[in-house]
Amino acid sequence: MNLRPLRLPPFPRWLSSPAKQIALLGTLSWLAYLDLASDYSIVRIIAKPPVWDFGRAHNWSAEALAYFLLHVMGPLIPYLVGWRIVRRYPANRRLLLLILALAALFAITLLAMYPIGATDIFDYIFHTRILVHYGQNPLAVPPQAFRDDPLYSRVVWYDQASPYGPVWTLLTVPVGYLAGDDLIRNVFLMKSLVILFFLGSAVLVALILQRLDPGRQLAGTLLFAWNPLLLFEAPGNGHNGIVMVFFTLLAVFLYSRQRWTWVLPALLASALVKYVTLLLLPPFLIFGLRAQAGRRQRLLWLARTTIASAVVLGASLLPFQGRPTGLEYEVQWFSLLAVPTLLVHSLKGALGRERAEDLALLTGSGAFLLVYVLSLWFMARTQHLRRLMVLNTAIILAYLGLASTGFQPWFVVWPASLGIWLNHPLVVGVLLTFTASSLLTYAAGFVWIWNWQQWGPLQANAMFVAVIFLPPLAVGLISLVKTHSAVSLLLRR
Repeated sequence: MNLRPLRLPPFPRWLSSPAKQIALLGTLSWLAYLDLASDYSIVRIIAKPPVWDFGRAHNWSAEALAYFLLHVMGPLIPYLVGWRIVRRYPANRRLLLLILALAALFAITLLAMYPIGATDIFDYIFHTRILVHYGQNPLAVPPQAFRDDPLYSRVVWYDQASPYGPVWTLLTVPVGYLAGDDLIRNVFLMKSLVILFFLGSAVLVALILQRLDPGRQLAGTLLFAWNPLLLFEAPGNGHNGIVMVFFTLLAVFLYSRQRWTWVLPALLASALVKYVTLLLLPPFLIFGLRAQAGRRQRLLWLARTTIASAVVLGASLLPFQGRPTGLEYEVQWFSLLAVPTLLVHSLKGALGRERAEDLALLTGSGAFLLVYVLSLWFMARTQHLRRLMVLNTAIILAYLGLASTGFQPWFVVWPASLGIWLNHPLVVGVLLTFTASSLLTYAAGFVWIWNWQQWGPLQANAMFVAVIFLPPLAVGLISLVKTHSAVSLLLRR
């Protein structure tokens, strides 16, 4: 698909400079985020019932849905227009600072927003308390072991140990010490931690593009830093996926600076936040080996990076004892938003729920494994960093579509963060569409609530999958059909 944006109408003379245009567009987005943070203020809402979101706040009314579409999806328009503008001025360094400054303004504004899209942040807070206040391992001990804790009533997954890695838990330790039993302070500090990693990721994207593709540094940085999905899910809802992304981008940055020894340890740190980036270790290993000159250099690099990785792994696991059990529950959960769940609901009548789940897991994992092996084969044939990131993004997309049984809309933060800034025609088209469809999934939740008495689980599952996955899939297929060679488009520099 040709992603060349439509021609924009001329701006008035007083808005002739690109800095003024970007400032105006940023102000429009900021006003939407400011109103969102004001109407869903943490300070005002925190005293309400523990399970609370923007739908329940207004009894799933049509007005609440319209408000969400305006304030969360509305910034897509200035986002895309801003992307069109900065493409015209690739050498304007002042625009880069303005883009990053406005991204910081968006994030700080959303710090005050109650996490209306999910309740995960309350689980983060309690997992930290298990380690800091009780001296127990949150990766093995569930919150229900501490029912008398003053913050226990806010936990949703009370019977599940933390499904996250030890690096994430260690990063949150200062929050546990500083916030104590104050729930508002805990939420603010936990979201502040996430915002720091979001802004750090934006800076890393700018630095990577400075070396990788300086002519498109501004466009790529804006595509990342102003992305409405990333802003809503990271600074807004406080999801820790952006922390995992930060360490993956750090690995890419180190690769671009040829700091070979620390590439794999940085990626390992990412996987020790959320385990999904373990999928990217083999691709980075292949590229790291191919980047060394000769057998001796490969062996030396393997020795150094293995030692450094072992230090990262040992230091992160040292405070924890016991087998992590939280991740096991994640694998067993089939979300209504996940593609494999369609097979479960289609076959459970004939095979039974347990056998249908086993078959869905086997089928999805097998299909993903095929894509994964093909991706590794492509990687063994190239040495360009941009191609590495394109294929890594494809791996994560394939995982989400084929093998992720617990899929949630904020998972799209992962591929969007890794690939949307690459300015690759196919990747950008798919990820921009995925950004919009992920946000629309929240709106689809209203349709489900309005019809839940008439709809069965298969119908609801099919609706969610269609809303979130079909649009980006259609964009990707159209892009491939319009090219003479799908492989050449995928690997184009």
